[in-house]
Amino acid sequence: MSDIPKIDNEELSSKARKVMIAMLRDGAFDAKGRLPSEEVLAQKLGISRTVVRDVLAALESEGFITRRRGIGTIVNKHVLQIVSRLDLEKEFFEELADAGYMPSIAYVKPGRMRADQHAAKRLMINEGDELIVIERLMLADQRPAILCFDHIPKELVIDPTYQDKDLEPPVFQFLEQFCQRSVEMDLTKIEPCLADKNLAAIFQIPEGSPILHLDEVGYDLRQQPILLSKEYYAPGILEFTVLRRKV
Repeated sequence: MSDIPKIDNEELSSKARKVMIAMLRDGAFDAKGRLPSEEVLAQKLGISRTVVRDVLAALESEGFITRRRGIGTIVNKHVLQIVSRLDLEKEFFEELADAGYMPSIAYVKPGRMRADQHAAKRLMINEGDELIVIERLMLADQRPAILCFDHIPKELVIDPTYQDKDLEPPVFQFLEQFCQRSVEMDLTKIEPCLADKNLAAIFQIPEGSPILHLDEVGYDLRQQPILLSKEYYAPGILEFTVLRRKV
């Protein structure tokens, strides 16, 4: 008999989270505006209360629900209606698809460069250190939408047998497979800028048009910076919202 792969709690939690968000957005709990107990949810979803508890904790941290002792778990409908949020990390394909577009990739261009002062400071490496760079242009309904430059310190690569084609999938896959690292959190600087000649040509907009620029550093579990991403968003395609909560 062939081996039956086990589904770990993390994978199960991810699937349960997607089901829960779909139910919340479809109005499954609109009648009361609150979720049933953990025990009832576990029975309905066919999972353990431990997994339910993990999913509810994630949904609360993301602002989709609010839990209060003596009141219960409240559904935050206004948050669920938001399509694009800057405070939640999504793959580009998912971000564009959720906004109602047909996403596709125009091109992926792997390359190399030496770290300039900015990259060296953000990645906490020496100026002049070698970087792997991936330039990626995403389309929304065939319109140029997102231009991203990912920078990975070459010294992080453990398996040097990679090929340029290995840099074509999402960069997180490359980090996990060839660097044995994973991004656990991001810190992002939001910087509006004006399209220069190159950006204007790529996005097919007038030179000097305002565009959104994100300068983002991804950190691993040991709090080491392992990824610098410079993202540019064409105007008029994605409308971002940030959820801010009282601390």
